[in-house]
Amino acid sequence: MIDLNPLRIYFNGIGKTIEIDKYYFNVIIQQDEEESFSVNVKVRQQDTKEEHLIQFRVGIGKHKEDETAVHDADKPHFELDYFKRDERSFSATLYFTFNSPTDEELMEYAEGTVVVITKMLEHFFEKRSLDLKKLSEIVSEKLVFEELSSSEPVLIGALYECYKNSELVVRQKGQEPLIIKTPHNLKKFLGFEDLLPIYLPLLEKIKKK
Repeated sequence: MIDLNPLRIYFNGIGKTIEIDKYYFNVIIQQDEEESFSVNVKVRQQDTKEEHLIQFRVGIGKHKEDETAVHDADKPHFELDYFKRDERSFSATLYFTFNSPTDEELMEYAEGTVVVITKMLEHFFEKRSLDLKKLSEIVSEKLVFEELSSSEPVLIGALYECYKNSELVVRQKGQEPLIIKTPHNLKKFLGFEDLLPIYLPLLEKIKKK
């Protein structure tokens, strides 16, 4: 069983809602004795009835088995849930299911996830001209990059293996689950501006292989 407590030092306000400009940020790190765990961040925009509305959640987890799930919830997985409302509204959840990782590997994936979360938040702030100084209210950016950066390529490698082994599944409401097997579909479901910090390194890995 992995111990996620060491990851808490990288985040501020875990379990609380942090409001910055017109956006809400929530970081969750939790685990129980049954080996269920979750490390994720949720970003959502205040619903001002504008044409542009966004919400996404990204993280790593393992949960109790759910018969209604489209992925093996009781297996460790990386998950990305994305919603965007604009002229081309889009909503989908992507699941990367890992193949029997050791506790050491899983912990490194979790550390890599913290790096990816930090990069996605940094990118989000920059693209929306939010005050980058306020990013520290959510995550200790400098500390993450100093101590965990080496774990990011390990996570990307694991996500690539999921893609290669047909363990990358996308779910959209009202549609059958779809296994992503091609760069074209990867771009269709992951190639959004807000998701570039995870999409681009994964695409680069695919192209190299």
